[in-house]
Amino acid sequence: MKTILVLTDFSINADYVAHYALELAQKVEAKLLVCNIYEVPAGEETTDRNSGPLRTCEANSVYDLGELVARLKTTLDKQGSGKYFRPDIEQCSEEGMVGLILKDITLKHDVLLAVISAHNSDTFIGYFGRDHAWDIIDNATFPVMVIPYQFRFKLFKQIAFATLLNDMAFPVLESLAELAVLSGAEILVTNVTGEEKATVKQFFNRTSPKINYTKIIYRNIKGTDVAGSLKKLCSYIDIDLLAIVHRRRSFLQQIIGGSITRRMADHPGKPLLIYPCNSVEETLTIF
Repeated sequence: MKTILVLTDFSINADYVAHYALELAQKVEAKLLVCNIYEVPAGEETTDRNSGPLRTCEANSVYDLGELVARLKTTLDKQGSGKYFRPDIEQCSEEGMVGLILKDITLKHDVLLAVISAHNSDTFIGYFGRDHAWDIIDNATFPVMVIPYQFRFKLFKQIAFATLLNDMAFPVLESLAELAVLSGAEILVTNVTGEEKATVKQFFNRTSPKINYTKIIYRNIKGTDVAGSLKKLCSYIDIDLLAIVHRRRSFLQQIIGGSITRRMADHPGKPLLIYPCNSVEETLTIF
């Protein structure tokens, strides 16, 4: 069954994110997998698994996950039976590197997307410290949805898709159309450029026949600051979800040129759905 992965760190916002994911799972009729990936304190990694720091980290993770899952199930119980889809809720507590854990989860579950909390980080921490939210975005082979601080779920009525209007946009647009049809949402395809290009007409003329959805429009944004322009778009238009494709950059590129995805994910004004560039064609998410 399709699975929505909720990656939690038990922060205050994590509870909001988990409940957001629960309502999303009800709409797309997917099960929920609530997961905490933890690390053992530095210098204590070799402690015996049956005692000491390793056992404490694992026990705390399992306990806190159980508490969160119980709250989610209580929310479902209050809804009663028969009126809404009731997703199955599972939990997993994993110790290790984010990239390896995500790969293992992908092998065991049909992951539709992951839902995580937005984390605000300054430039120093972002580049040189431990940034788990960024590790998830950079290593995931499935879309990652970043939820703003204390944001509550509401039906998608306006979905914006920021794209370069290249071939990579077609499978993403197909995926978004499957999501949009669930609530009759309009899809606003946009790109930030210095001037409107003739490729816009060419792009829509080449739209895949698989995209059988009529509520798709285009809006050009003139500018050179892509992240800044998209943030303005989200503040001026009542957008419920912004979708972008993440292109993984080298460490040096991140320092010199920054990252549009990182700027959008660090301070999202609206839920942000990030598709991985390296696997978007192979692992197309169909809702």
